Amino acid sequence: MRIQDINKLSVKMQQVYKMILNLAPTDTTVLIRGEEGTEKALVARSIHLNSARKDKPFEVYNCSAYPQFIVESGLFGHEIAAFEGAVYQKKGCLELADGGTVVLSEIDKISPMTQIKLLKFMQNRKIKRLGGNKSIMTDVRIIAAVNTDLGREVEGGTFNEEFSYMLNVINIHVPSLRQRKEDIPPLIQCFIKELNIEIKKNVKGVTPDTMQVLMDYSWPGNVKELENNIQHAFLLTKGDVIERESLPPRILNEVLTERRDAITSFEENEKRFLMKILQECNWNKLQVAKQLNVSRSTLYAKVKKYNLTSKQQVG
Repeated sequence: MRIQDINKLSVKMQQVYKMILNLAPTDTTVLIRGEEGTEKALVARSIHLNSARKDKPFEVYNCSAYPQFIVESGLFGHEIAAFEGAVYQKKGCLELADGGTVVLSEIDKISPMTQIKLLKFMQNRKIKRLGGNKSIMTDVRIIAAVNTDLGREVEGGTFNEEFSYMLNVINIHVPSLRQRKEDIPPLIQCFIKELNIEIKKNVKGVTPDTMQVLMDYSWPGNVKELENNIQHAFLLTKGDVIERESLPPRILNEVLTERRDAITSFEENEKRFLMKILQECNWNKLQVAKQLNVSRSTLYAKVKKYNLTSKQQVG
């Protein structure tokens, strides 16, 4: 995890961290669920680093990044001439990570045949390189990561049900950043600290106005998007704090537009509500002021602001 003091984290992430500490000493297969950008690989690494395997290899393999025969080669390895272009023997990550941990990212994207091969491996801990006949024992802990719901994939017939059971012994759900916005300030401080060390600057933090924009933004790309945008602002910052103007224009435009829309919506609702009460009271402003528990001067100011007249109708 990026933040060492878990007490600074939201309740949801403290629960995730407690699960990490409980699961780490075991060799149980773990399924990590969460939207893209929630940094599921960091959760997996935390499990590895708190386990007895911490001094052994840690491999993250993206199952969606390549054609399926390349995916199988990356997982199981291949022998010379196993396929066109295989001019040398290659060990796959399941063999290279013997004694350690392998994270299978976006495992829902692998083909049905590869699913069956991985299922057999998890049952007997033996692999065969592509084009080879020799069974090779390898001891790795499997952690799978998905952006989707494997249950729906099983129902849709695209994912092997037995394999899903093997993967889903224990699952950890990493909530999206918009569901835990209280984590934004400590994450920002963590990113700034890392960037200060890397780039040799002395940025202390962000201005309150900047922080408010960052808290108001929706973060569809989650923690990864936050990190990228803090880096953008950090590099543009000349002083010791990040100003709002250093944020990417896209974020500023979205947040400021939403704020304007919210103000417009509030004022429109207030105008409609006030007009309704005025009409119900036959424009007796003293009666309206008493009903709304406001002074007559406040009421008159509102009527003037919205240019309300008795000739208008409720919209």
